[in-house]
Amino acid sequence: MIVGLFTGASSMVSQGDYQAVIARNLANINTAGYKKNVAVFQSFISSASDQGQTNTAKGAGSSLGKVATDFSQGMLEYTGNDLDISIQGDGFFAVKAANGDTLYTRKGQFMLSRDMQIVTPEGWSLLGNGGEIQIPQKTKSVSIKDNGSIFADGKEIGKLRIFKVSKLSTLESVGGCAYKIAANAQQPEDSADFKIASRYLEKSNVNAVDEMVNMIANMRGFQVGHKVTDSIDESLKKLIKLAT
Repeated sequence: MIVGLFTGASSMVSQGDYQAVIARNLANINTAGYKKNVAVFQSFISSASDQGQTNTAKGAGSSLGKVATDFSQGMLEYTGNDLDISIQGDGFFAVKAANGDTLYTRKGQFMLSRDMQIVTPEGWSLLGNGGEIQIPQKTKSVSIKDNGSIFADGKEIGKLRIFKVSKLSTLESVGGCAYKIAANAQQPEDSADFKIASRYLEKSNVNAVDEMVNMIANMRGFQVGHKVTDSIDESLKKLIKLAT
């Protein structure tokens, strides 16, 4: 009976954690370049002791094992802004964070800083084949071609670096739709097979209908766990009364 109580309680905890994942996805449904989180559950399975003499329950129920990321491409939306760009197919933009780390993102929403560098809304510098992309002073127009070439007033000044990550599970979120490579993981390689969609932003790949269905199913699962724990609690109270 105590095992059943633990099973119901662990289910409620895992469903609560899953609700936070769903809420985060829904909150970022309009965030350009956002990649939805996917909950991966793990079960606690009862097993016998190593000696094989007594059957000892080591646990029951489930928990939220980890939160994975779905890197599938979102739909492209035309914005008309010269520095809104998207990668068609695989690959990531590389940006230099404030602490000097190189981060990777699919969010192609860029702007010019005061010192005429192409940066993210967070102020991270977009990286090209020569490092940080410096736009000449007094430039009136900046455009980026489908091969990644960058033009300032019609003159080519550099080219974007697009990176291919061979194992997407090695990417760790750092917030702001950006990721870093896990320690000791293989470093991304320059990609030559990509196409840039200029004046388009890649939208979030979150499907609102799917997330709402997941939320309803998750709430029902929580209710089941709550009923299980309530039922066992009432049974335990009756047993205690009978024993006293």
